[in-house]
Amino acid sequence: MNTKIKILLVGLAVVCTAALGLAFQLNANIKALRNEFAQKQQEFQNEKQNLGQQLAAVTDAKKKMDAELRDLTAKFDSLTKDRDSLKDKFDLVSKERATLVEKLLALGKDKNALEAEVAKLKSGGGGAGAEMSTPVATPTDDAYWANLLREKASLEIQVKQLNEQVNEARLRAEGAMEEGRKIDLQYKTVTTAKGDLERRLIYNEKLAETLSEDLVREKRDKKAVLTQLETLRQENFELKSRLMAIGDKKTLLETKVVDLQQEREILSKRLAELDSILQDRVDQIIQVKDDLKAVRDQAKDATTMESRVVQLQPIVVKASEEASAQRLQSSKSGQVLAVNEENNFVIIDMGETAGIKVGQSFTIFRNGQKIAVVEVIQIRKEISAADIKNVTSGSKIKVGDAVS
Repeated sequence: MNTKIKILLVGLAVVCTAALGLAFQLNANIKALRNEFAQKQQEFQNEKQNLGQQLAAVTDAKKKMDAELRDLTAKFDSLTKDRDSLKDKFDLVSKERATLVEKLLALGKDKNALEAEVAKLKSGGGGAGAEMSTPVATPTDDAYWANLLREKASLEIQVKQLNEQVNEARLRAEGAMEEGRKIDLQYKTVTTAKGDLERRLIYNEKLAETLSEDLVREKRDKKAVLTQLETLRQENFELKSRLMAIGDKKTLLETKVVDLQQEREILSKRLAELDSILQDRVDQIIQVKDDLKAVRDQAKDATTMESRVVQLQPIVVKASEEASAQRLQSSKSGQVLAVNEENNFVIIDMGETAGIKVGQSFTIFRNGQKIAVVEVIQIRKEISAADIKNVTSGSKIKVGDAVS
């Protein structure tokens, strides 16, 4: 009986220990899951904030690039208009230059003709002077020379005017050529600026396309992050559900542990009571054995069996006397001294002096037939208490049954 209680207590202790270990493990797992969830949530918030900052930066950059693109487009349109106006001016100046060149050529021809005519007049005037050197002179010759001088003077004035016109035409031509060079330089500058603007426009278009692709990619990443957040939320909900279920299980386990502890306390109390009862019974049996020895001593001095029986009846030791007689017949076996059916144990007349040990099993016989199997649970010097393990069907242990 004591062994069964010990086994039950050990089993309860093992169950309690396993329940506590499981509860601690579940609590540790729950804490780990909470920490992991908090870490994932913090990482997601940081990543979301970084993506928001990047998106804002990209949006600002796109706005700036759009503004620059509009400014460059306006500048390009303005430069295109300036280029067209400069081209018109250049064409006009080129036409004026061609006209001035033609006039200059015509003036050059007129100058050459006048110079030839002046040379002729000079050569003709020299002949007239030779003729005037003669002593014969007429008024008609003076009028002729006067006219000739006037014509010469007028021709010189015309030549001077033509020279001035030629110089002015040359100056205008040089100015036109200088303006043409300036217009050519401006045209080249405008063409270079146009090429630069076109290149910048192409670069800005490519940059805008890249920014658009980055924006689309970031939107996709944001959508993926939102999907991951939703998944994390779902997992968090599932973990919370599991946590609640684990908490319920933990509560049930704690309740069971409390119940088991209460049962353990009750069983400990019952075990203490049984130990007390067993000790009392063992003390009673020892007392009976001492009385039995005293009766034997008295029986040796008595003359008849009847007087011995009369002395044994008041202390109820007849069965014990018979058990002692049978024990004397065989030193390797014992007998049942007492039977406690309520607590399921027996007292046998073998103890430490006979070499009995706790846990040792014995078989009970009656008339050579096996009745039961018992196991020693407590030992004293001359007697032992044995727990009844197995009883043959239809049999019942009685005081005086043989034990071997």
